[in-house]
Amino acid sequence: MEDNFVPLFAFASNLEFFGVFPECKSFVQNNIRLGEIVELPEGRGFAVVLGVGLLEFATNLSVLLSRFAAEGPFTHVVLAGICGAYPGRGVNVGDVVRVDSEIVGDLGVVECDGSFTPWHKVGATSVYESSSLRGVPAWLSNLKPIAGLSVNCCTGTASMAKERSENFNVDVESMEGAACFSICHAFGIPCYEIRAVSNFATTRDKSTWRIPEALAALRAAFTSF
Repeated sequence: MEDNFVPLFAFASNLEFFGVFPECKSFVQNNIRLGEIVELPEGRGFAVVLGVGLLEFATNLSVLLSRFAAEGPFTHVVLAGICGAYPGRGVNVGDVVRVDSEIVGDLGVVECDGSFTPWHKVGATSVYESSSLRGVPAWLSNLKPIAGLSVNCCTGTASMAKERSENFNVDVESMEGAACFSICHAFGIPCYEIRAVSNFATTRDKSTWRIPEALAALRAAFTSF
């Protein structure tokens, strides 16, 4: 690991944390508490679980960075986890990607005819971006770059998937990315997002989800450092 790159891997859930770093089960009992930092073996950095969804993740990340940003043991935040991919965007289940931009997808207004107008079309900008890749390790910089949508309510129909991907021109959907980018930038700490695709964000059918396989792919991506 580069001397000036000490990552804090931020997960939304214990499922994702233990799926990527199963070796931590030997010294972490059951689940780690939200916001509790775990030092990874072999000097690979640190990890933390911050909660699922924009609000819980944002709250716990803000508290953590308030305590550690200036003198913390880490230099960069890497949000890691699983996501859904919108159909027809060239991203497949099992792919590991780097999300370079995020938009809050369900921020907007419902018009009187029932249609949804995204917030950026009302007049405000809500695009959040990752930090410069200068100086980051190859396992991060070499990943396929894509655009993400952060939502509070996951897509459950094909029509919603089409509307969201076309409205925002994005490839994948998750629930924390925009919060991570916004808060890390506010605290002046470099941040990135890596996701493994576990399913397509379309008509909800959990029988097609491949969460263990996606976590295995994410774990494999991290074994190179």
